[in-house]
Amino acid sequence: MNDGNLSNSLAGLTILEIGEQPGDYAALLLGGLGAEVIKIEPRDGAESRRIGPFASSARDPEESLFFWRYNLNKKSVVLDVDGPNAERVLAALAARADIVLLSGEYEPVAARLSRWQKLAAENPRLIACTITPFGLDGPYRELKTTDLVQMALGGIMAVCGYDPDKEHKYDTPPIAPAMWHSFHLGGEYAAIAIMAAINLRELTGEGQFIDVSVHEAVNTCTEVALPTYIYSGQVVMRQTARHAATIITHARLTKSADGVYMLASISPFVREQRALTELADQLGIAHVLGTPEFTQLEKDDAGAAALYRNDILVQIIEGLKADDLFHRAQALGLAWAPIRRPEDNLNDPHFVARHTFAEIDHPELGRTLRYPGTVASDGRAPHFSYTRRAPRLGEHTEEILQQVGLSQAEKNL
Repeated sequence: MNDGNLSNSLAGLTILEIGEQPGDYAALLLGGLGAEVIKIEPRDGAESRRIGPFASSARDPEESLFFWRYNLNKKSVVLDVDGPNAERVLAALAARADIVLLSGEYEPVAARLSRWQKLAAENPRLIACTITPFGLDGPYRELKTTDLVQMALGGIMAVCGYDPDKEHKYDTPPIAPAMWHSFHLGGEYAAIAIMAAINLRELTGEGQFIDVSVHEAVNTCTEVALPTYIYSGQVVMRQTARHAATIITHARLTKSADGVYMLASISPFVREQRALTELADQLGIAHVLGTPEFTQLEKDDAGAAALYRNDILVQIIEGLKADDLFHRAQALGLAWAPIRRPEDNLNDPHFVARHTFAEIDHPELGRTLRYPGTVASDGRAPHFSYTRRAPRLGEHTEEILQQVGLSQAEKNL
């Protein structure tokens, strides 16, 4: 199953993806690791085909950039999975499959699950995974939701946003991260659980049933908010561009000489204190860092010492252009960086060297498009491999159904 390249670690496995947006990302990840992902769609296509932006003003479902992004490497089969005539087709597909991924609201997933439990009994190696807003049990299971609701209810928005005022009151609302963040979290949890189930199956020969709740996935990604409240009864405060905490920490965003925001701070480690001193010396900034006077100030008034140190940091940042500052700081071991626009990363030599972006051919457009590819590499090849554009609706129906030996009449279901 694995030739040593992680991008082929799931090669030889077949995944049936049935449902809505929460399953898109999980299947994308597994497909990037080499699994064959068969996306089963209704006759009018998956709902994600109607999410913009679109490649043209026609708003053609075949031109959804959203769908293109989340369905690389996949194959599309058109089938009414809830129809009375689908049983034989699904049974044939399930007999060949390793994993079935069911996603969406509770009711349709629960209704479909009984059928897949029956098919799993006939194929005991089958791994079934559901991704629903709140899981298949519990008092919330039938509630409706959106990505924004999940961000709020799960607690992530409570720790994302701007600083409070001097009285620790907020005059700005919480801020949600990038859209579809909750589905990414649920999808990652599902993909990791599925890979764990694959490992167990290799040891025991048995499949498993996995129940993923998007709400639970989101709720466990609020950093220190929950343990702080549980163990100390304190509520953390959201703060601009830094971790939520029970106290207001020093600001970390400062504009460089060329007007670019830098994310920069100094930790208590001596190494970083020395690096800050060296940077100040390079720029000719007068200071008392590292002197006996400053050491005494740290002992007498740690808060005043921190403010002084932060003032030196601001002077350093305001005195250099962002790119120069970034490389100088990194050379001294300081984890400082400019806040980039997404497009600034496309031709970054580091990302190029690590195969971060994948060039995918779109024959219908007559050109290639660049997609986010991988965050991991062994220096030779990316650990996630995306080589094929998202499928057109029903593009692989005939191919897949032929592989499972269905008749011409059954192909027309």
